[in-house]
Amino acid sequence: MGDKFTNENSKRFTLRIDKDLFRQITESAGKNKRSITKEIEYFLRKYYRKELK
Repeated sequence: MGDKFTNENSKRFTLRIDKDLFRQITESAGKNKRSITKEIEYFLRKYYRKELK
């Protein structure tokens, strides 16, 4: 069981990321009206869908 903020289909972890890349993701998330976490998840899903085709 996770914490009260993480459902059982999610995994919580720490990600260290370059400051400039984080800024770019933050800007993109704002434009797309997503949280930073959801923006990263969106890019990962998009990448893996493309790679698995």
